[in-house]
Amino acid sequence: METLKDLHRLIFATKWPAWVGGLAMGLIVPLMFVFGSPWGVTNGIIVWGDNILKPILYPDAEVQSAIWQFTAVINWAFLLGALVSALLAGDFRISIPSGKEALLGAFGGSLMGIGAFLGFGCTVGAFLVGFGALSASAITMMIGLGTGTYVGLRIYMWLLNRGWGTPGKAIEVPFNVQVILGIILSVLIVLMILMIDKKVSTYSPALGLGSVQVAVSTLIFFGVILGIINQRTRFCFVRAFREPFMTGEGEMTRAAALALILAAIFGAVVKFSPLTAILEIPDVQDILSIEMTAPPSVKAMMVAPSFPIGSLIGGFIFGVGMTLAGGCSVGSMWRAGEGSIKNMIAILFYALAGSLFAFIYRKIEPSIMNALSGLYEKLGASNATGKKLFLPDAVGLEWALVILIGFAFAWLLFATWNERTMKFTL
Repeated sequence: METLKDLHRLIFATKWPAWVGGLAMGLIVPLMFVFGSPWGVTNGIIVWGDNILKPILYPDAEVQSAIWQFTAVINWAFLLGALVSALLAGDFRISIPSGKEALLGAFGGSLMGIGAFLGFGCTVGAFLVGFGALSASAITMMIGLGTGTYVGLRIYMWLLNRGWGTPGKAIEVPFNVQVILGIILSVLIVLMILMIDKKVSTYSPALGLGSVQVAVSTLIFFGVILGIINQRTRFCFVRAFREPFMTGEGEMTRAAALALILAAIFGAVVKFSPLTAILEIPDVQDILSIEMTAPPSVKAMMVAPSFPIGSLIGGFIFGVGMTLAGGCSVGSMWRAGEGSIKNMIAILFYALAGSLFAFIYRKIEPSIMNALSGLYEKLGASNATGKKLFLPDAVGLEWALVILIGFAFAWLLFATWNERTMKFTL
């Protein structure tokens, strides 16, 4: 019993360093390429919105399951992991925001849904996984996120000066109760991983994912582990982009840059390994893949058709939104797992706005393409958001790694320099 208590204290008594979160995200997320199921967050969240809005948007059509769509599985498992981590650490409390903060959560979450749809992903799928995919759109997403965060921070500080910083209330839960609930939930999670005998399809042609069947237990395992790690390290991309401008602190930026560097290196290993032939994506015939074929290679995974338009504009909108909401996609989820009502509202509106915008966008995209046909012909784009650009195809693998790692390292150096000089801190 004492050994268990000592282990509990070791893991949950203190927060983990931010670099641990960066290390884990930079290794685990690209590792999921091997399973044919890279984490994209946004698809799973928008599926939740599709199910809520189905009576209005899709009354006569089927929508993907809010539980068993493959990214939705990872998302709700991530929430469970964050919740069990918060409970075992005694971090859980029901945080009720003021009315104005709730509005910011709703508005920021809505912008996140719109931006993530345009960018074919959020700070995870389009940015971090984009680095692992060696996708050029990850760089334009980074630029969009950075500028959007700066603008969002200026807006938020303007609102604070006009009385929008009213604190909310917190309902505390006794520590012993939290630990007991955390233990019970941990046992239930282990039972789910051991007992759920179900596979789901990863089919997503826009992101180069074939119809691979992945065990739900594998997705739950990855999601829970990521939820625990992110909650313990408080890893959050909004902090990485915002803090150099807000407080000058660069710890989270360095952790995020580490994640990007590792993702790019590990992604190159996965995509160009001699074992690539083993990782070829088979065409699996199931209910979602009838008359559909898988992509020819793992190299196509998560290279989104969003360069440069969708990733740049979508990244900017997402950056503004996550700053106002107080959390990126993963930050909002682990904060929701800690009991933050504002972040729960942000996730809800992320889902609703993303689903609604996707429905409208699909109606108007042909008109956009026709109106700007000359531009799209020059870009060689088949989507209004741009085109797929796999950097190794454009500049070679070596230069692709130099470019991606260079952007991440420059971000790290900027944050460290600014931490000393405070030159860009508002």
